[in-house]
Amino acid sequence: MTFSRSINTARWMLTFAKIVECGSISKAAQALAQDKAVTSRQLRDVEDSMGIRLLNRNTRHLSLTDVGAIIHERAVKIAQELEGVRADAEQFLSLPSGVLKISTSVAFGRLHVLPLLVDFTKNHPLISIELCLLDRHVNLIEEGYDLLLRLCNEPPANLSAKFICRLTYDLVATADLLSAAPPINCPDDLTHHNCLFYGFHNRKTTWDLIKNGEHHPVEVCNSFSVNNSEALRDLVLSGAGIALLPTFAVAKDLASKALQRVLPDYTVTGSTGDALYLIYMPGRYLPAKTRTFIDFLSEQWIPLPPWATSNANKTHLQQPR
Repeated sequence: MTFSRSINTARWMLTFAKIVECGSISKAAQALAQDKAVTSRQLRDVEDSMGIRLLNRNTRHLSLTDVGAIIHERAVKIAQELEGVRADAEQFLSLPSGVLKISTSVAFGRLHVLPLLVDFTKNHPLISIELCLLDRHVNLIEEGYDLLLRLCNEPPANLSAKFICRLTYDLVATADLLSAAPPINCPDDLTHHNCLFYGFHNRKTTWDLIKNGEHHPVEVCNSFSVNNSEALRDLVLSGAGIALLPTFAVAKDLASKALQRVLPDYTVTGSTGDALYLIYMPGRYLPAKTRTFIDFLSEQWIPLPPWATSNANKTHLQQPR
């Protein structure tokens, strides 16, 4: 039996069960919210498809045939199963429950996602979290995730995305390093310092510093190659050099004065991306577990994420491009 024929048979069984339940075709049509002629045709279709008569009928009365009584028992079970399917689907869409699979970058996830999970699961005990921290862009569909917290310039065009905030970056160093090293008054002075940046197998890169709309590219070198923001932070805290890091990774260090901004009058761009997006499957039927977590994160991070509160001199954090 083909899939389409199976669907038709299920629909006919529902109609047949409803006719018996209501005692007439007209009442069944009302209950099913369809025309009487459609209901009558569906009854004929199921009888024709089986080559049997299910109901004895005249203008005033309907009664089950012997085989109709047997088929009716099956039809009622089919109706109950389909109602159960509908109830499960409605619960899936309305009740926050199940396993929520999330992925984001290692540093961002450790610093800003993990601390929120305990409170979230306390408020939503039917949701279990699987958080995968990876410093690569995962494929939401192929790898089976429900939600991505992605640092990027542009979200994927084939998925839904909620803009959270712009990402800012800082050049930072310890006070001890800055006091002992040659002064830094302009971008070109950075060439005389060990400059730490996110990357691997890269000893040189170009930092683009912007002031009053004017770009000041400068080629810098490092003595360490690091592909993790937290490891880079540890290096700069140890006095290893001047680092380019996302503000979310060093906000607490700047607030505590463990690190200082270098050339604070300049804006610098980083390689991680310029915005934070929540990325999920498109369509109207977003599972309640995903929708609930998106709402939760939005409450925590909009209009201003916590890592930006000590960074009030940075502008345009909230504005999508």
